[in-house]
Parts: sequence; C-alpha cells; structure tokens
Amino acid sequence: MRSATVLTLMATLAYATPPMSFNCADDMQDVCDNMCWGAYCTQPAFGSTLEYDNYGGTGSRTSDVGKRRTNSAGCTPRPNRCSSVSGKNCDEYPFASTSDADKGGQVNKCVVSGHNSRQGNIIKNYVSSTCNNQRCSFIVGFGNPGAQGVKYCNAYSDPYNQCVPDGSIFKNGKADVRPPQPAPKRRGVGDSTVALPGGLYLLKSGMRVSFGENLDVGTKTKRAEPRNATLARRAEDGLEDEEDVHWDFHDDEIAARLD
Repeated sequence: MRSATVLTLMATLAYATPPMSFNCADDMQDVCDNMCWGAYCTQPAFGSTLEYDNYGGTGSRTSDVGKRRTNSAGCTPRPNRCSSVSGKNCDEYPFASTSDADKGGQVNKCVVSGHNSRQGNIIKNYVSSTCNNQRCSFIVGFGNPGAQGVKYCNAYSDPYNQCVPDGSIFKNGKADVRPPQPAPKRRGVGDSTVALPGGLYLLKSGMRVSFGENLDVGTKTKRAEPRNATLARRAEDGLEDEEDVHWDFHDDEIAARLD
C-alpha cells in the first residue's frame, strides 16, 4: 500500500509541472511548424505532453542514448539532409532529451540555425528552473499559433484539413504525408479527422496559446521571456550567441478558452 501511495505521489508531482509556451511569432515560426506537425499531424501524433529524462539520465546529447535518439530522428550522423543548406540546422520532435524520442518515428525539419538554438536554449532553461534537470512531465504550448508563417499549430481541431504537407518535414528518411481521411460517418461522408485533445487559450498576459491538452481556466502556466531583451535582439541579428541569452519563465494563467 505504501509503495502504491509513493508511486501515485510521484506521478502527481511529475504532472504538476506547469505548462510552458514558446512564442512562435518570435523568430520561431519554422521550429514551431516542426513541433506542431509532430504534435498534431504525423501518424501516430506525439501530442504535446513530453517526458523529460535528460537524455536517458546521461545529461548529454552526445551520449549513446542521445545519439540513438538523434539518429532515429534523422538529424545525425552528420552530414545530414540539412548540412548542405547554408544557415540551416536539423530540428527534431519530440526532443532527444525526452523519452518520447524512444518511440521512433520522430519528425525533422531544416530550420534557421539561430531559431533551433533559441528553441534548445528555452527548453534547457525551462527544465533547469522548473524541473531542476530531473525527470518531469511537461506540456508544450505554442504561443501566437496564428502568426504569419506558422502553419500547423491549430491543427489539433482538424488534422486532415489543416495538416497539408509542404514537403519540408521528414520522417523515417522521407517527406511525411498528410494524415489519412477518416472513415465515412454514419450519416454522410466525413471530411475531417476527429479532433485531438487540446484547444486555443487566452492567457492573462494577452498571449493566445495552442495547448495539446484540455486545460481548465485558471491553470497556471509558464511563459518564456528573455532576461535581456537587447541581447536577445542582437542574437536574432547574429551579433550575439543565442546560447548567451538567458530565458526566464514568468507566471501566467489561462483566462479563457477560445474555441
């Protein structure tokens, strides 16, 4: 009985980690497209709740676990399909730092190197500040999912019609494909896939965020903001190293569900 209680408590603590959100409009459009395709569009979809395990407990992307996961995603060994494209890097979803990557079938996209570094830096700062670099479960949110250049971050509501591939996102060595059309409904022929969990939410800060889970109004969240906005802008312009930008996670809260 005591063991069961301890396990239940551990699971509760893991899932108590507040959802975090990227700002997809802030030089992360291409990275968000890849994450959202992996969360909502690829089959089977990975969703946006991930299990961080710090590269299988090794703490290193270049460990045997890290290499196995990035190899499975198609981002290593190098040169990979993105290596010949100037200024681009290979981005994978789910992240190699999560045990979700062990499922295989990750998706990858050639993205602007600086955007890829920003994404990795935000994740690193989040798990450090929120999970103390220990195993934890967390929900990824996609802020400003309707921003120009962001394609797939509202696809939870209708994957078949919203997940139309452009050939840039790969899975298992080839361009990933559109989700299958659902079987005909009892009355008439269905023309959309069954909606996935999730919704579009308004935070108290004013940001609109797509979360791939059904969350209650009042749910506490964490919103990434650079500690030094000037340094972050200089990093965007290639004048500073993105790794030198520290990201803080400000308390926020779901104020309303918008769909």
